[in-house]
Amino acid sequence: MDTFCIKSSANFTRNSTYHTNLNTLLTTLSNQSSFSNYYNLTTGLASDTVHGSFLCVGDVNRTTCNTCVKTASIEIAKNCTNKREAIIYYYDCMVRYSDKYFFSDLDTYPYSLWSSDDSTPKSLGSFGETLSKKIMEVIDLVSLLSSSFIPYYQMDVTQYEGSYDLSSIAQCNPHLDAINCTVCLKIAWKDITDCCNNSRWAMTFSPDCFVSFDISTTSFLPPPPPSDKQKRSDSFSIRGNNERFGDMVVAVAALVFAFLVMRDLDELPSRVIHKISLGEESEANGDNLMK
Repeated sequence: MDTFCIKSSANFTRNSTYHTNLNTLLTTLSNQSSFSNYYNLTTGLASDTVHGSFLCVGDVNRTTCNTCVKTASIEIAKNCTNKREAIIYYYDCMVRYSDKYFFSDLDTYPYSLWSSDDSTPKSLGSFGETLSKKIMEVIDLVSLLSSSFIPYYQMDVTQYEGSYDLSSIAQCNPHLDAINCTVCLKIAWKDITDCCNNSRWAMTFSPDCFVSFDISTTSFLPPPPPSDKQKRSDSFSIRGNNERFGDMVVAVAALVFAFLVMRDLDELPSRVIHKISLGEESEANGDNLMK
């Protein structure tokens, strides 16, 4: 989990009208997550107006989406007790609120990036080139999928060298137009390549898009599930950037439905966490996703 309380935003007073509207908004988002993977709404008037949305991973079921959004709504209120803008990222969902209207903007900050501390095998050789080529193919395809069942979402699994599966995923927030979707995804991919394209897997969230890759083979998988007392050695790192909140580009008004993309942690035995390293963040919190 990664929470960003936007330091440039104004503060609100506890038990004020804005605070009441925020609580109403977060409750509504939690309730609506039982019925859809994406929802946005606005509550209040004038200076007490609050805009908010949630987006769930494109392939999670309603129960998982609802559980994630409920937890995220509680945590964002707890972690950002008086900020008028905040965003929180989980594996399965994200929740965001602001006193500024953001449903027609492209926002690339704050972003959060997760990556495996395990490197790809040396035997893969030019894996970085193959990875970049595949991700760019997926990004180009995503921009054509604005009218698909899950808008702007694409997952590709390609066998590499006969024994490795390369999973490449990209997805945009449904309110973006095709051009801004592509811009967002390319920026997200650059963030990954700047630090982590030699990792076994990596994923990055920004307010409007998501990119991930995962290379796996039977050699990466652990033995049969261990008992509760046993430990696994896989670990990952979190990096974040909260330099600014909003590189704004005009886009179309919000549609309805999905965001995010990645399998549930329960379905990823190779990604059990025992260590988290936090990068430099301003007024941001990163907590272990599994206790």
